[in-house]
Amino acid sequence: MHKKIIEDINNLPKISEVIKTYSLSAKSFLSQNFILDIKLTTHISQLSGSLKEKSVIEIGPGPGALTRSLIINGAKKIITIEKDKRFIKALRPLKDIADERLVILNEDALKICLSNIIYHYKLKNPVLISNLPYSIGTKLLIKWLPLPKEIKKMTLMFQKEVAERIVAKKGTKKYGRLAVITNLYSRPKILMRVSRKAFFPKPKVDSAIVEIEPKAKNKYKFKKNDIEKVTHLLFHQRRKKIKSSLKSLGNPEEICRQAKLDCSLRAEQISPEEFALLAEILSSRLN
Repeated sequence: MHKKIIEDINNLPKISEVIKTYSLSAKSFLSQNFILDIKLTTHISQLSGSLKEKSVIEIGPGPGALTRSLIINGAKKIITIEKDKRFIKALRPLKDIADERLVILNEDALKICLSNIIYHYKLKNPVLISNLPYSIGTKLLIKWLPLPKEIKKMTLMFQKEVAERIVAKKGTKKYGRLAVITNLYSRPKILMRVSRKAFFPKPKVDSAIVEIEPKAKNKYKFKKNDIEKVTHLLFHQRRKKIKSSLKSLGNPEEICRQAKLDCSLRAEQISPEEFALLAEILSSRLN
């Protein structure tokens, strides 16, 4: 049966022809850049290992290049979430082939709840594999963290610079609130870099694929809202000493004493774990 599905997908028109047939011009305000090379999307689909016992949530399938590879790689169930109505019709031939294995949702990814998707479709061993739209990639990542307990891995495409900010270490120029929040909830790492030449239309920057695995347990008791506020406050003026940035929350010397932090430090010199401790201490002041 699966062999027949692979044959049917391989007999479909090339992605470039699908784009032309359905007049799927890329919309810059939606950060639409399409991958045409099925070999590349096949490789991306395999980065999460075998999908035969996994369900996949894909954001922004566009004309369906990665979706094809997810089906070929044997995903048990695929939930694609596409905001742009133009692509729904172009994805239907894949639905005809994959039948119940593929669900196409015309929804805004920023408005969906992953837990609701998992529960509603009874997804087993769900993973996220997506070529995220550049304009909302970081918003989605922050929104999803901490991940629902059912999700053990995300394999996501970002702009190369964003990917480097996600994995940035304390004391580096690219270290910021994105790295702090992501590293508190997960273990991110860059798996591969993707040239801008792989996309149509060609963007101005290269991309990178990041693997994000949730941490088993968070030993800190901060609320997500608090860590977002603390990181925003300190990184908003990252060259200032934290003694200055913390004034709006009370006595900075006392706050630093409780957190066991040197008041002369700057935001980029504070580790994710120290930010977590700050968020705990300042919880009552922030809410």
